[in-house]
Amino acid sequence: MSQPFNQSVTFTLDKAHFQECFEQSAPAVQPKDFSKAAIFAVIGVPLLFVEAEHYYIPFFLIGLAILEVFSVLYRQTWWVWRQLMGKSAYGQVKLTIDEEGIATDSEHVNAQIIWDDVTSIEHTEKGLLLRHKGGVNYLSNSHLNEEIVEFILKHKPDAKIEH
Repeated sequence: MSQPFNQSVTFTLDKAHFQECFEQSAPAVQPKDFSKAAIFAVIGVPLLFVEAEHYYIPFFLIGLAILEVFSVLYRQTWWVWRQLMGKSAYGQVKLTIDEEGIATDSEHVNAQIIWDDVTSIEHTEKGLLLRHKGGVNYLSNSHLNEEIVEFILKHKPDAKIEH
């Protein structure tokens, strides 16, 4: 009779962790991400040439277009900064992987992902992306040993494993 699998790891939610999470889980910037900026610019620039008493509306729309471009280009910096300003930043997280699923315990969050809820597992170069009914979670290889990674990949044989 084999022992049930149950392993725990503890790590800190620091800047390096948040940067890795974003890099591995966020989709790459696509041209369509700039569509709102283009719409604001297409409306704002022609309004500059319309004779009007007040030019604040076209300048406002052009300013929004510029702001939208920066929000796309610096989305990682903004996301990491927001995480570091949160109350869970630099806190300790205990990750427990067992036969039931993956449990996350910290001072502010206690959550569990049950294996039946996992729809796909994507193996990235630095970790695992678990897609489930509640969203997407990233697990870094820097916190996991080989035995845990193998257990996660083998425990969900019907999940779509992408490399």
